[in-house]
Amino acid sequence: MKKSLLFVLTALLTLGLMAQEQKEATTGAGYANDVYYSLENGTVKTLPRNNWDIAFVAPIMSVSVLANNGAGVEVFTWPNGKITDWASLDTTGMVWTPLYNSLETFDMGALNANTIPGDDLDYGWGRYNTVNHHITGDSIFVIKTVSGAYKKLAIIEKAASENIWQFKYANLDGSEEVIDTLKAGDYMGDYFIHYSIDSTKYVEREPAMDAWELLFTRYYDYTIPYIVTGVLINDDHVVAQEVRETGMDQATHNSYEESAFASDISVIGSDWKEFNMGTFTYDLIDTVVYYVKAYEEADSSYYKIYFTGFTGSTEGKYTFMQEKLSFLSTEDQEARSLLEVYPNPATDRIHLVFDYTGVSEINIIDLTGRIVYSRPFDVYGFTNMSLDISSLNPGIFFLQVKTGNESNSMRFIKE
Repeated sequence: MKKSLLFVLTALLTLGLMAQEQKEATTGAGYANDVYYSLENGTVKTLPRNNWDIAFVAPIMSVSVLANNGAGVEVFTWPNGKITDWASLDTTGMVWTPLYNSLETFDMGALNANTIPGDDLDYGWGRYNTVNHHITGDSIFVIKTVSGAYKKLAIIEKAASENIWQFKYANLDGSEEVIDTLKAGDYMGDYFIHYSIDSTKYVEREPAMDAWELLFTRYYDYTIPYIVTGVLINDDHVVAQEVRETGMDQATHNSYEESAFASDISVIGSDWKEFNMGTFTYDLIDTVVYYVKAYEEADSSYYKIYFTGFTGSTEGKYTFMQEKLSFLSTEDQEARSLLEVYPNPATDRIHLVFDYTGVSEINIIDLTGRIVYSRPFDVYGFTNMSLDISSLNPGIFFLQVKTGNESNSMRFIKE
């Protein structure tokens, strides 16, 4: 979700810049392709956007199911019954309110969009079962696929600890039903596992999760609302910030705010350009740059990018300048910190191991983004802390530790 930030100068890069390089990513005529891009290695993979309908996020603690909104896939909740009413689905008089993927995180796909706020057991397509620790499907969806066909769809179950999904779909009249089982553990190097309902098969698409930082794609921006062309970040290991300043010289701009990095997947997004109704071309906004921070195993890399060209639908080419920053700011050196959570899953208590310094804050956040626990603390150096989580409902949560200049988080399961 795009937000203009009021810039506060906290880091100076005047001596730390490497050479600017012009880069490009081409999605093809009519924006037909997705481009997975590595800031270190350039384009990693280019592939058709319209060969999948839904995608399951592969990491074990995610229950997210995405829809291919950028290729016209739409998902609707059937309002007249539960999954037990599968055989009697009737769309007569149905109110068609589409659900869309989150603009903030890949952990909230379209099929999770009707999650009940404040209900820690509800995940949109199903509910957490406190007996067997599975998420059991309770909803029926109507999905319009890439081909324009309408199907009924239900996620039957996810066995959370085993990372196994089961789902089914059929024509609206119940014919041609397919029940499939997905062993997501076989795809742990991936971020998404894509599936084509139209062709009834899994689709090999993306490079390894740690091999790309940016995705040049089309997606539905519900804040406008319409489908846009833009850039999403890999929130598994990337954060970014937007800096807009009147009168900015993009080429020489050399400062960012360490605490303003965010993991919202659409931080870069689409609004670095505007469509000109007079010329029917895109005008670039020359008062915005983006700083991108990519986490690596032992270190972090910083980049600055700004866009210099966009051809529109004729060839879908993005042109941009990219710099790798050759240093870490003082704030970043202080903020890079260990964070471990165990046991996971946990029942009554979790233990945190971290080496943050100074005034910080611990938050526990549910999948709807609601903070269900918050505690300030002031520590210096290596710390082992225990938290009582017995009052939380069973489910999947995020443990977030925030310092003055960084936020770090990990998923955990409360049994």
